[in-house]
Amino acid sequence: MNGSSAYNPPVPRIQLLPDHLVSQIAAGEVVERPASVVKELVENALDAGAGEVKVELESGGKRRIVVEDDGSGMGRDDALLALDRHATSKIASFEDLERVASLGFRGEALASIAAVARVELETAEAPGEGHRVRIEGGRVRGAEPVARPRGTRIDVGSLFFNVPARRKFLKAPQTELRRALEVVQGYALARPEVRFSLASEGRALLDSLAAAGDGATAEAVRERVAQIFGRGFARQLVAIPEAGSGAPPAAPPAAAAASGPPVGERSGERIWGLVGEPGTARGRRTFVFVNRRLLRDRAVLAAFYRAVREEWRSDEFPALFLFLDVPPEEVDVNVHPQKAEVRFRDPRLVDRIHLALRRALEHARGEEAAPLRAPQGRPAAPMAWQGLGERAPQPRYPWPVKPGGEAGGGAWEVREAPAVYDAGPDPRHQEPGAGPGSGAGAGAPSPDPAFDPPPGRVATPAFAPLERAAVPLTGRSGEARPFRLLGQYKGTLILMEGPDGLYLVDQHVAHERILFERLRGALAGQSTPSQALLTPLVMEVSAAERMRLEELAHGLEEHGFGLAPLSGNSVALTALPAALPPDQGEDLVRALAAEDGDGEGGPEGLSLRILEALAASLACKAAVKMHHPLSAPEMEALMAELFQAENPYACPHGRPIVLQMTDSDLERRFGRR
Repeated sequence: MNGSSAYNPPVPRIQLLPDHLVSQIAAGEVVERPASVVKELVENALDAGAGEVKVELESGGKRRIVVEDDGSGMGRDDALLALDRHATSKIASFEDLERVASLGFRGEALASIAAVARVELETAEAPGEGHRVRIEGGRVRGAEPVARPRGTRIDVGSLFFNVPARRKFLKAPQTELRRALEVVQGYALARPEVRFSLASEGRALLDSLAAAGDGATAEAVRERVAQIFGRGFARQLVAIPEAGSGAPPAAPPAAAAASGPPVGERSGERIWGLVGEPGTARGRRTFVFVNRRLLRDRAVLAAFYRAVREEWRSDEFPALFLFLDVPPEEVDVNVHPQKAEVRFRDPRLVDRIHLALRRALEHARGEEAAPLRAPQGRPAAPMAWQGLGERAPQPRYPWPVKPGGEAGGGAWEVREAPAVYDAGPDPRHQEPGAGPGSGAGAGAPSPDPAFDPPPGRVATPAFAPLERAAVPLTGRSGEARPFRLLGQYKGTLILMEGPDGLYLVDQHVAHERILFERLRGALAGQSTPSQALLTPLVMEVSAAERMRLEELAHGLEEHGFGLAPLSGNSVALTALPAALPPDQGEDLVRALAAEDGDGEGGPEGLSLRILEALAASLACKAAVKMHHPLSAPEMEALMAELFQAENPYACPHGRPIVLQMTDSDLERRFGRR
């Protein structure tokens, strides 16, 4: 081998990352913004058995976050170890991971926070015997004894000071403060037995008193809801009925019997909470807790939305405070980096949730389903046909009879019987020997006064000719399908015969959709006139919703709204756009307050929401009303323009425009299938 040729091993392209970079990457999965820090620290406080949790923020948490509790605390060694990655007291084996009952369990939160901030931890297991640990950017800077009461206090300063790229993506302090407040509100709802308080720059924003007992009752949750959202809102909530709990049913017995078997029968499973009446749909207040863990579980929310659509036939979803208590081994909480979702091991649990919600929604709306059934016996009111106003000749139809009745010896023969309303007793139900050919008056009709039609005309039937122009039902594509206008039902519904069934169109909401799209284009770019309210509308909102309205105040004023802050979390609505009635204006403001937005996306989104609300209100007022007769050309023009709209199947408020009864549905109704 030539000595001048040395072997040069290839440089590996895969390298181990340094520990500090690994910690910062891991922190990015757990710590997204100040609200993420608040969430992790509050969860640790609750796991420690705290009866009171205090949160203090500066600059929305960007400058400083302090969370203090009166829980079990830690000793010196545990305090140092708690700041290391994957150090936890919650689990010790894979079997423990399979049945996690605590909020935290991975041992990543404190280490991730310490990697991107300056942290000072004070803790004590007994009063006066505490320890203080200071850590900066993941490196311990000091540890010393300190006198403090039992519990833990964590001071997080200069979040993302060593990751400037992450820090610049944080929102305005007011927005970050609102997000952190929403987190604390959520856990305050989850644990009514714990007192929560939050202050910003020395100003108290939340102070919810603890409920007596363990807080696992609907009334305890209702009291906490009243503290956060106001007592008027809390009074509009209905308890979700619990099966097998001994509590009185929330729904009427008949409704409960029609809903199916009891829910929540599995051992250790409990489905409970509160659902709102229709008036609570003005703000998106939807909270789901699994074993007191605040989640945004898509499967559970989908079950709720489906229950509302099936029970209320509406896309306006009421408030929901749903609690699911299940055995820890029946739920997998280790499926999301921020523990915001779970997976249920029993897929039928979602069906039981759906059934429980349907029962609660029945009671919340105060209605019971009216079953469709065939008429039985003689109707209370005569079923008479007036035709075109003239009394038609009495129809005759063949009827098999036996001369002399059943006991007679003659053969069966077919005669003509009179119509229903002037016929005598049904020959099939006569006593023996009382047939048509026997007794006085045999063969003469015996009119029934209850079935004599009244004189005069009560309705004029209108029939569209068989040859009508096709109405396109495929929207903007313009494809003409063979639909035929049949007429109106009670001046309210337009009936159309389609190739696959009967179509019913609500003429009011159809016209409303047409006018809405016209007005939306006409109002764009125009100034909005404002109307001051003689008596301001006082709205009770949560602290987070009030902050959201403060962020939107300037944009709302430009569009004709007037807002004035009051004491507590109340806000007065002093002016509205002239086109909006007060109730719709209040609904719009509440919906804007509950939106999950950062408040910094510019005025475009706000302008669009207000513009659509104005157009929807004007369209509803101007649309053709119910019980208004339309001529055949008017109906055809309305249908032709409707199905050229952007969305011909729902009005601006979400109500359906078109319903279909397919041929197969009708055949099943009449027992042909």
